[in-house]
Amino acid sequence: ANPIFTSDLGPADALLLNTESGKDPLRIAAKDGRISWGDRATNRVWSVASVDIDTVMKQLLDRTSYLDARKEMEQKTEAEEGEVQKKLEAIKAKYPMAENAPPPAEAQQEVMALQREYQAWMELVRRRGEKLGAEQFEQAYRELVAAVEAVSEKESIDLVFRCYPTAEPFKSERTGEALSQIQSRSIHKYPASLAITPEVMKALDLREWRVARG
Repeated sequence: ANPIFTSDLGPADALLLNTESGKDPLRIAAKDGRISWGDRATNRVWSVASVDIDTVMKQLLDRTSYLDARKEMEQKTEAEEGEVQKKLEAIKAKYPMAENAPPPAEAQQEVMALQREYQAWMELVRRRGEKLGAEQFEQAYRELVAAVEAVSEKESIDLVFRCYPTAEPFKSERTGEALSQIQSRSIHKYPASLAITPEVMKALDLREWRVARG
């Protein structure tokens, strides 16, 4: 097109802007498809977006595969607890006692041994639950990151920040919880257009996106 009939300037290799007196002009150019003002990779204008990871992670962890794994562990725990109860009933049957009569020493020893076994089992259940929780959090996070990467590639986004909406209520009753809520809100002010949460949820086929978008 004839430059006379367009409002575009250029093409040009660079644009020089005057700065403070006695200093060299600032050279604005295009490098790697981005506006740059220097040779360093940090001297670039980057495309930025944000994702509400709390919303996404909660829905990921509510998926059937995650729920089934937690249900399986819950059933295993219930079965193991049932075995402990059977052992206790076996001890009671082994040492029948008259009403209000103190249990014999042998019965007390077996009950105390069972209590120690039960406490060790409870610790095992706690560690097992924490391990599953950690594994599921990491797996969900990896799914989230993969979706963010896919959306970013499609939309030519360079940086995606974790975002927790500042308007969301704290839902906390203790000081530590309130402080954690503040720390989770890493961005205090941002244009709504920065959020790519719906696009990420669409990439993950999460139900809230399907309800909201039809």
